[in-house]
Amino acid sequence: MSQFNRRRFMKTLLVTAVGAAPAYAGSPARIALPSFESDLPSLSTNLENGSQQLRISPTGSPLAFQNFLRVGDEWKPATLANNAVVTGASFPLVTSRVRREGSSVLCQGEGKAEGVEGKAVSYSWDLEITALSHDADAPWFRFRTKLHLPAPVRLRQDSHIEPQIITWLSSSSTLMEGQSGSWRRVLLEQPTRNSLGTYGNDLPAVYLLDQSVGVETMMYFDVSDMGWMSIENLPRFLVYRCSSISRIERDGTQRLGVGLLADQATGNVLPAGDVNFTYWLLQRPMTRLLTEQESVTRWMQALLPLFEEKLTWPACATSWKEFATGTVEDLQDKSAAQIEAKGHTGLRAYVKASSQLWNDSADNFELMTVADVLWPSLLYLRLHPSPSFEHECSDLLADLPAFYRADTHSIGNDFKRPLDERADSWYPFENALIKYPMIGSLAGSREVTDHFLDAFQTAQKMAQQYDYLFPIYYRVATLRAEGAGTNYAVGGLYAWAAILANKLTGEQHYLEEARRAIRVLHTVPSERLFHEPQELAYGALAAAELGMPEEAKYLLYEQLRMFYWYSDPSQKSHDVRGMVQAAASILYPAFKENVEAVLPWTGILKRGIAFEGLLRFMDQQRRNNFYFFQDCTGRRQHPTMAFIPFENLGTLELGGQTGNVGKEIYGAGESLWMYLMYEALGRVSDRELMLVNLDLVDAFDAKLFPSRQLNFILYNPTAERRSSSISIPPALGHEVRFSQDGQSISGTVQVPGQAWVRLLAEY
Repeated sequence: MSQFNRRRFMKTLLVTAVGAAPAYAGSPARIALPSFESDLPSLSTNLENGSQQLRISPTGSPLAFQNFLRVGDEWKPATLANNAVVTGASFPLVTSRVRREGSSVLCQGEGKAEGVEGKAVSYSWDLEITALSHDADAPWFRFRTKLHLPAPVRLRQDSHIEPQIITWLSSSSTLMEGQSGSWRRVLLEQPTRNSLGTYGNDLPAVYLLDQSVGVETMMYFDVSDMGWMSIENLPRFLVYRCSSISRIERDGTQRLGVGLLADQATGNVLPAGDVNFTYWLLQRPMTRLLTEQESVTRWMQALLPLFEEKLTWPACATSWKEFATGTVEDLQDKSAAQIEAKGHTGLRAYVKASSQLWNDSADNFELMTVADVLWPSLLYLRLHPSPSFEHECSDLLADLPAFYRADTHSIGNDFKRPLDERADSWYPFENALIKYPMIGSLAGSREVTDHFLDAFQTAQKMAQQYDYLFPIYYRVATLRAEGAGTNYAVGGLYAWAAILANKLTGEQHYLEEARRAIRVLHTVPSERLFHEPQELAYGALAAAELGMPEEAKYLLYEQLRMFYWYSDPSQKSHDVRGMVQAAASILYPAFKENVEAVLPWTGILKRGIAFEGLLRFMDQQRRNNFYFFQDCTGRRQHPTMAFIPFENLGTLELGGQTGNVGKEIYGAGESLWMYLMYEALGRVSDRELMLVNLDLVDAFDAKLFPSRQLNFILYNPTAERRSSSISIPPALGHEVRFSQDGQSISGTVQVPGQAWVRLLAEY
């Protein structure tokens, strides 16, 4: 028998030895679910949802559950028996009452733990398990356990950290695990990590496909509802991971589970009061061994219905027009915003003296800041001419050629060129290869666009040198990588830059370069794609432009893994929900990345790739991005440089510290983008509806902006049907013709709840 066949034989023998069908069984009737019997008493209370049946332990017993999946006419166990809803020695929950109420099971009981002074603390608890029906393909169970603690509890942080949330799924022999089991799984864990393994604090969810037993399992943890997390116990994603866990038993078997896991704690006190543990569980049969890309798609499609938008506005939220107007005024403050170097006027990175971390150089400024402000400003000036602001923009335009390096055929970030220049790859690929040519095109500067085309040839050389797997840091002169980090998602910026080169020259070989980059992004391990969130957005935009819709959707789903799906209960002055982690492992949202991450979505939507989940995140940002401006929680007293946003909002993981990074001038352009996307080209009479313009990334000539044909999506995030009138400010009172799906309509549009319509306005 050949080695290959021997191993195949062993795999089959080991699987069938536990009474399950072979792992490669294709028929739904032969799914290889675990063969163990339920340990729960026959008097358990059952709750069905889709193809799942959850069995909950009866009154008088320790609280536990087991989930089953329907296979043919039978219920087969999809988890091990006796799963606790909360794991830890301080949570011995015993039920005193269990009852079924419609699509929910309600439980009550008692527990006992040790108090901080060493005395016993008895407490009551209640649990609600609900079968949710957001989506027939994603029938989630929601678990919400509430402990009523009369006094603080001393957690037992010894060999096992508590509390954790673990769903134990299956058990297998160690031989089976090494022979086959571990090879037939796809694990997608969170939060996202940077390329060197440091975790962030974004999407709180986990996915595991175990094809050897034919089950995919998903969990989502509502940390918005778990406000007890703190430095006094477990400071959320400084210690918690949404991942899998394996335990070796004394008999040599291994238990496999998934959950909210921790192997360290910073404290041992659980506060008095109501303490919640809230999460969702979904299991589905899956006999096919999916690719990682397929798994990401299925996972995100199941998760998106769980993102719940908060339909409120910050206290300072007037209009993005008012904030854009204020930003333009603040950018003209010579002392606080501008800097002079070698007779050139540039912009500081941060408002003078606003950063507690960084200092501006007295004789240097960055392309990142100049490009960030100039691109949207050239469009803004077409709508709101201003001689003084136009003069400032002209000065900034005059600076651009000085960033070009003829000897290295590159475009640098520093106006004052450093010796032995090095680059952080996303800086030149976004600022020099996307913003720089867009500014040159809008301004009609052949010099600037020619510099871009020359620099792109160097970028192409680098892409091919590294097989489109870009490093983070490299020497500009030699393209030699430095350090161990990678930034594969730079390929998304590179792909869109190649498309811009095609638009400027008409040469088709640039499009093939873009396709190569997208194919690589769609092939590498998904966990290696996280750095700056806008990199993935531009990759998705490039894929949409190239007619690669599945790749575009995948990159969007990957990008959504970097978003904040939750509110941070430790931060009372703002809400990060709907925002995006500014960079993998940076642990906070930033205004610049928030807006840059969704700006390419407008072009993606225009190209026909649209789903309601994207619009929910956009609308949440349309509201919550006001929090980046000083004194937004109350009545603003117009502090200094009031319309330049803070870079960062505080999070639990960083101990709050909102605004300590500084007021970012290199994010001020995003205030203009917010206005341009949501108000400048079209306005809706009902503020609760979101009207977003889809043409901005396709504007290449300022003289032709705005177009006489404007594309919009009108989205209703509320639950009820709403009607609203639409006006088009650039039409200046002239007649506007509206159409929806090619059919003429009036300027008043009705939109069902949580739905959207595509509109065309012509004038």
